[in-house]
Amino acid sequence: MDLSGFTKQEIPAEALPEFKSHFDEPSLRIGTARVREHAVGCDILVNVEWWDSGNDGPGHQVRHTVVFLHRPQTKLPEFEIRPRAGMAEKIFGGIGSLLGIPKLELEDEPELSNRYAIMTANPESVRSLMSRSAIDSLIAVEDLYLRFTGRGVLASRRNIEGSSGSHGSLNRQKVRDHRLEGKAPAQLLADTLIAAGPIVDDPERGRRAADAVEGSYAQEAARHLKESGGIIGREVSKYVITGQMLSQIQKSTLPRQEIPGPVARRAWGGTTFPLVLVLILAGVMLCVGIGALAGGSQEGLIFGGVGLVASIIWIVILRHRMVRKSLITNGIAVKGSLTSVERTNTSVNDDPIHAITIAASDGGEPLVVKMGSGPAKQARRMMEAGKSTWILRDPAKPSKGLWIEGWCLDSSVD
Repeated sequence: MDLSGFTKQEIPAEALPEFKSHFDEPSLRIGTARVREHAVGCDILVNVEWWDSGNDGPGHQVRHTVVFLHRPQTKLPEFEIRPRAGMAEKIFGGIGSLLGIPKLELEDEPELSNRYAIMTANPESVRSLMSRSAIDSLIAVEDLYLRFTGRGVLASRRNIEGSSGSHGSLNRQKVRDHRLEGKAPAQLLADTLIAAGPIVDDPERGRRAADAVEGSYAQEAARHLKESGGIIGREVSKYVITGQMLSQIQKSTLPRQEIPGPVARRAWGGTTFPLVLVLILAGVMLCVGIGALAGGSQEGLIFGGVGLVASIIWIVILRHRMVRKSLITNGIAVKGSLTSVERTNTSVNDDPIHAITIAASDGGEPLVVKMGSGPAKQARRMMEAGKSTWILRDPAKPSKGLWIEGWCLDSSVD
């Protein structure tokens, strides 16, 4: 493919948050991209790299060549199209079936089904995207990983998640290098445009897919996961926050007495197991340390030190839990508007943390809340749609707040 129409530059600001949302790594570094801007968005060819701590040693660098087709006017469900070839993909498929990771089977398209697996919690809306031209275009290329998210698609020759692990050689510089050279990057771009073009280049196709199901894409996904069962479906159903629950929180008199279960689980329920685990560890280490010191062994200092560190961690977790619980119980509901979403350099459980800024209508200072990639995506979509929001402000510390609407299924925007 001829790249003469592309310019070497940074990824455009409008496309950058959508591009970064495909990567969990806070250490992500983006090279100088080749970019072609046009009427429906932009096409981006770029090398990326990140540090993966992994499970096999002290860690290593991962490098990839990827293509991103940014289409800001297109509204797509989330889905992946993955080649079926290779032992790793077969293992992934088996584990996925056990966990209940949903996929779409197109029974009338045996050639596509034999070569590619379509992974999605939005089977009906994705099915409506699979026109004859879309299917023929996918069949026309090989060895392509495609990840579609709301405003475009990311493509690579190797899975950007799996290839950071044991796949590929690790050189002496501790680098797994999957970058493409020579004519291969241009071919990746050409294949991506062929395979994904019929889906992403027509905004009306995305709107028809959204109209094919009841509610938003997020609501469709939650319904499908719940109906499908499996480990993932059961876990998802525990954390679904509805608009009715939000209304209950917003209108309740202070202090709030009855907190909906999903809201409590989202706000502070995830701290229960770590609290118990760290407390047990701290108690055991301190007891062993004290016992060893009483017996005259200096090794007791090591055990005691570990116990002390565990105790500090326990206090930090407990404080986080108490702050969240206090905000839910005593927080003042204040209307506001979302003004910015910025990705930070930290992550929790491989989920990048974002700073979401909300300008409150009560005349107080803007509130900045730190939340994961799910609420960050919801905030970006609400900003695009011009939707207002509300937040719980801490009456004792007005600079602190909690944005529950970021977790609410009924507030999701395609």
